[in-house]
Amino acid sequence: SNGMNVLDLVVLSGAHTIGRARCDSIQYRLFNYTGTGEADPSIDSKYFNYLSRRCRWDTEYVDLDGTTPTTFDAQYYKNLEEKKGLLQTDQMLYSDARTSPLVSAFADQPWLFHHQFGASMVKLANIQVLTDQDEDGEIRTICSSINSNNY
Repeated sequence: SNGMNVLDLVVLSGAHTIGRARCDSIQYRLFNYTGTGEADPSIDSKYFNYLSRRCRWDTEYVDLDGTTPTTFDAQYYKNLEEKKGLLQTDQMLYSDARTSPLVSAFADQPWLFHHQFGASMVKLANIQVLTDQDEDGEIRTICSSINSNNY
């Protein structure tokens, strides 16, 4: 409804080439995927071994891109091809027939990722955003939790 499409979804997900996530957001993938008591089969075994050692405590952090965590690049997409997507929603971009060709294109042609990222960010910036409390929603001070007080 805001003019974004699947291409924008895949390319803007590439922002996960930088950043970290708390281990509590992925522990279910490591230790009890879909209630089986097993790991998510879509995780590379060596990557699983690393994550299971790194994420013994849910308060620990792990890089979204374990290969080049401080560089804005297309390595994120190569990681997805190698089953090294940290978040399940990221890894699903490579397992879905609608999005996997885009993942491969960005992995193989990093310049295409950089070009399209800029174009999609412009589209995203033009979407009406919340600016105050009178609208339906709130601007969160911490993304993962509802604000406890007024602005």
